[in-house]
Amino acid sequence: MRTCPQCQNQCEETHKFCPSCGFPVGKVATTPDDPLIGRTLPGGYVILDLVGIGGMGRVYRAEQTNLGRTVAVKIIHPHLVGEENAAARFITEARAASRLNHPNSVGVIDFGKTEDGQLYLVMEFLRGKDLARVQYEEGPLSFRRIVSILRQVLAALSEAHHLGIIHRDLKPENIILEQVRTGGDFVKVVDFGLAKMKVEATTPSITSPGIVCGTPEYMSPEQGRGDPLDARSDLYAVGVIFYQLLTGRLPFEAESPTQVVLMHITETPTDPRTVSPERMIPSLLSDVCLMALAKEPNHRFGNADEFAEALADALSTIESTVPRALPGGGVKCPSCGASNPSTQKFCGECGHAIHTPPAVRAGQPTMSPPAPSVPPPPSNLVPIEPGTGRREIVVDRDRAQFPLEFVGREEDIAWLDDRLEDARSSLVGARIVGDVGMGKSRLLREFLEKVRNGGHEVVEIGPDPGWAEVGYAAVRNAIVTLADLPTNGGTTKDWSAAGAEARRGLADIFEHGSRGELSSDELRFAVAEALRWAIVRASERLSASGKRVILAVDDLHAIDGASRTALADAVGEPPLVPSLLVVTYPPGHDPGWPASTASARVLMGLAPGMVSRLLAGTSKPSSTIGGRGIAPLYVDQLLRFSREQGGRAPTRLADLIALRVERLPPDARRVLQAIAVYGDNADDGIIARLVTEGTNLTPATDVLEAAGMIEQSGMTFRCAHPLIRDVVLATIPAAVRRSLHATCAEIGEANGMPLEARALHEYSAQNTFQALILLEQVASRAAARGDLGGSISALRRGLDLARRELFRGELDDPMRAVLIFARKLGEVLTAAGAFTDAEGVLREALDMAGPSGSDRARVLGALAQVSAIRDRNDEAHRFLLEALELAFASGAHELLHSLEDLKKSIAV
Repeated sequence: MRTCPQCQNQCEETHKFCPSCGFPVGKVATTPDDPLIGRTLPGGYVILDLVGIGGMGRVYRAEQTNLGRTVAVKIIHPHLVGEENAAARFITEARAASRLNHPNSVGVIDFGKTEDGQLYLVMEFLRGKDLARVQYEEGPLSFRRIVSILRQVLAALSEAHHLGIIHRDLKPENIILEQVRTGGDFVKVVDFGLAKMKVEATTPSITSPGIVCGTPEYMSPEQGRGDPLDARSDLYAVGVIFYQLLTGRLPFEAESPTQVVLMHITETPTDPRTVSPERMIPSLLSDVCLMALAKEPNHRFGNADEFAEALADALSTIESTVPRALPGGGVKCPSCGASNPSTQKFCGECGHAIHTPPAVRAGQPTMSPPAPSVPPPPSNLVPIEPGTGRREIVVDRDRAQFPLEFVGREEDIAWLDDRLEDARSSLVGARIVGDVGMGKSRLLREFLEKVRNGGHEVVEIGPDPGWAEVGYAAVRNAIVTLADLPTNGGTTKDWSAAGAEARRGLADIFEHGSRGELSSDELRFAVAEALRWAIVRASERLSASGKRVILAVDDLHAIDGASRTALADAVGEPPLVPSLLVVTYPPGHDPGWPASTASARVLMGLAPGMVSRLLAGTSKPSSTIGGRGIAPLYVDQLLRFSREQGGRAPTRLADLIALRVERLPPDARRVLQAIAVYGDNADDGIIARLVTEGTNLTPATDVLEAAGMIEQSGMTFRCAHPLIRDVVLATIPAAVRRSLHATCAEIGEANGMPLEARALHEYSAQNTFQALILLEQVASRAAARGDLGGSISALRRGLDLARRELFRGELDDPMRAVLIFARKLGEVLTAAGAFTDAEGVLREALDMAGPSGSDRARVLGALAQVSAIRDRNDEAHRFLLEALELAFASGAHELLHSLEDLKKSIAV
């Protein structure tokens, strides 16, 4: 058995095509010798299997591991990048292509170069068929379907041309069709702008004897001559495709590519109506096609929008004059109204042409309105068990209401009720653990609404709005609400009832004064005491009622490390008041809580019976399924997908969300991207600064709210689910993503955005110099709070940026930046007890350092410390000896003293 790369269904080894989706599995290499299979590219993309081989490179299916999302990876053919400057040219072209941000264009979400020099692109994974294959399998397409496909192609070209990007190699193989419910097509145009690399890698002249670059059958006359190209060259290629779809033949065919190119330059194409008279091609469509194929660019359409409008007008006129069928099979003349046999081409009374549409064979889509960027509603059949293709049920889309009914969680609510009952005399901890989409947040909200209605005090906290793990953000919000303090924490007078240690913690949390001589351990205790004091204060307000305090933390794994530590310490030594701390997080996260102090509830998915109830609105007998069941979020997204688009639904949650995002209208897509990048507090003014001029915000946000993609809170918007946010961020084309983050960094600097959020935006914008400064500050502050994890994360990002600069050249001395961040990262890893990782980072830095200088001495000193901790004293002394010599030679007296102190401590 082998797995189909497109739908993941199992196929027999003898199958040439997948029996489920029709993918040509026989053309996919099955050899285990491909060295790329199983390899992880920068960014966490694991290559799974080969999908196909094209003129530009080999295309693989890959998984973005942090999301469980399917992507396509194109490895560029080595012969196209053999020249010395090829990598730089590739980066330039890939960066330009990654500016495309249209539903009908395939987005380039990442690109780069592997350690062994292979250039790659990461793109959205398409599950459709190319236009050439569709035409071959289905035969002549209806005129309306042709117009629909070409208008979507032209919509993609319109955006590209506006950005100054020319495709250069447009052909049916580069147009992918994904089917939707009604038989319509959602079009994706691939390989934008990269054909230029292919041409430059061989010869500047396509007409050179023996040289074939690009696809001569679709080349404009000016491209064949080697003249400079503009957008109208792509419109000529669309004209060739139009001609081929109308007639079933290319306008020019010859034995050699050179002859074909010369025919494009010199010969006039035959009228499509003459080539294929049996199709009865309307003259309006033929005229549009021939205008697109004009030899002189000035005689073609001025731009893609004009071409698309001409197609729409022609189709509208044709359909308004289509002869009306009469009883008995005749047709009525649109000119004089006389009745004529359906086989007659001209009216017997007035001679007017009767353009009877050709018969539509079984299975061929009929004329339907030109498809916009968002297809019509879908089929109402969906599988209960994703990926199995079994147990399909009917979805009542009209009856479904969002949010979906809260079902199947009675035992989980009862478990939380028990934890609340346990919290009679001291703080009790409760952990809700579940995979993404399993309904942790929904369960928490339902429980909190219940206890709030019961008169209990509820305080909810979560990640900071920018998801940047801002230091103390979560614990600060908790204390402000619990202790009923002003938003800024108030003054020391507001803390008069707190103990001395709690006041020290409050002073640090709200940045009142300096830390003084407190060590990180002392500061950790003080912050935990401040949280305990706030919980006690909240409980005192309820003492007469007998009610409890519930502190709820959704997405514990995404808050800052210092706040997580304070919560863990509060549970470990709980305040003696009736209170409950309930948190949610995914498997694999360690909250740092002692196992004996807080019980955990692992959420499972929904059984098929519950899924049937949600999807169809009717009660069905529940049944069991293997594994963790079906994630409620998958059910939600599946039903929304069914309402909006339909077609074959991906079996993986992240892929399903990505497909919905990729098919959003352009304005809604841009607004959603802006909200995802900025964070959970984006208002209209912020969004307007982030999207392109002319974007209509109100209709876009209305579309997104109706789609369940965003939620509005007061005057601000946020993504409706963290996974939606993560998927949106992962699907934004690379150059667009950088630009959005750069604008957010500018806004943040003006608006007083927290340091951590500004650093995240500068890092993602790849503004290296500013990002390195901010990341170093983030790491330093996190370490001072005792948040070594936060410090390590910031330093890793800084090291990543510094390494990139070794090839980009935007820093004056990138090697020194690498050494500084590597050394600091090694030191913090050592402090965190990650000695193996620390040694690996430091040894790599040592290999890159020069033979002398204070930076090398500092790295050697850090390595000596790691070796000493691991009881490798001889090695530590060797490192120290070399470090002392280099420090002395470079005149770094302060470093020399610190190394001497380290030597003494090792000797002891």
